[in-house]
Amino acid sequence: MLSFYMAMLDEPEDKVLFEQAYDRYKSRMISLAYGITGNYHDAEEAVSSAFFKIARHFDKIKKRSGQERAAYYCVVAKNCAYDILREQNRRNEIPLDEDIEIPDGDSDVSDQVLSDYGYDRVVDAIRSLPEIYAQALYLQNVTGLSIREIADDLGITEAVVRKRLERARVKLRIILDEQGITV
Repeated sequence: MLSFYMAMLDEPEDKVLFEQAYDRYKSRMISLAYGITGNYHDAEEAVSSAFFKIARHFDKIKKRSGQERAAYYCVVAKNCAYDILREQNRRNEIPLDEDIEIPDGDSDVSDQVLSDYGYDRVVDAIRSLPEIYAQALYLQNVTGLSIREIADDLGITEAVVRKRLERARVKLRIILDEQGITV
């Protein structure tokens, strides 16, 4: 499959960069997509679709920093996974008289907001945070990095990452409240 995507690229250095991205992020993207779809086959389909889109627009993507590219790859994979779910829902619409499970109030804020208001609005709200908070929150929730990986990437301690994430979530709630989004 990699050769199919590589054939879409013209420049040899683009092919090398794309192959590196494929090798480095494919597993993480499948994991993110699996978390959304709950099905390995659908997750693979989402990642395949994501890499197709990435290859089509690689000339624009390669101009971004490595961290922005990593985040972009994960965002595309998540969006493709959501597209698969939407398509499945269109084919299998639930009748209105069926019981629908409503999540309790204990779910994570990001899960509630993502499901109710859309991924793009949350990403925009995250971008409006001060850089040190946005960066940590973005790395955890968009790229799926662990606290240890974030600490290594940013060159700070895990305790500092945890504190930044805590402060970022508080500020994010305030921003979303100001936009009329209740979580």
